[in-house]
Amino acid sequence: MNKSVQLLIEWDAFERSHSGAEIEDFCRYRLAKTDQADTDPSYDQGLLLKIIGRIGSAFGLYHRAAMKEADLPSPESFYFLNGLAHLGVVKKTGLINYLFYEYTTGMEVISKLLLNRLISEESDPNDKRARLIALTEKGKSVLRESYGQSSRVSKMIFGDMDRESVKLCIHLLKNIEEKHSRMAIELRNKDFEEMYRVVCNESDSSSVKL
Repeated sequence: MNKSVQLLIEWDAFERSHSGAEIEDFCRYRLAKTDQADTDPSYDQGLLLKIIGRIGSAFGLYHRAAMKEADLPSPESFYFLNGLAHLGVVKKTGLINYLFYEYTTGMEVISKLLLNRLISEESDPNDKRARLIALTEKGKSVLRESYGQSSRVSKMIFGDMDRESVKLCIHLLKNIEEKHSRMAIELRNKDFEEMYRVVCNESDSSSVKL
């Protein structure tokens, strides 16, 4: 096959898989692809997870320090307020699941937010046994101020990367993030073997009921 035709085919496939991607993104992707060594794919996957994990650990360290400067009862409070800003009025368990927190830890954070009047609580009109939570005006104000601190942490992590590289990372990872944000909630109470079968679409995954 003519090399130019092959390149156009690869570009078309890349563009369909990464909506909004620019030609520069494809060039970086192509260079990375041709630079791959003949290693076990699981090694590369593990290395990528290691990189993401260590970046996440560094972010957590910086973020906890930054949130101590904000008017929050705990560093974790930022994630809960930000989650409520996206979800609106929701059950406590809904917010905890959305953030992938353990139930006990999540309830402790929510209790502190209620005590500090950053969120409000009321009965669910559709289920009197359930309670709904939402941001208060004070909570919205504190969250807006916290965004400034959070953006400074983002700059610490990604300030050395050009904007196009950051956008390429977003294009490459956003579908994976969306998939596992949904599946992690659905599978959180399953054992690992069930998780593995469902996520990897193995033949017996159809027998696992979510």
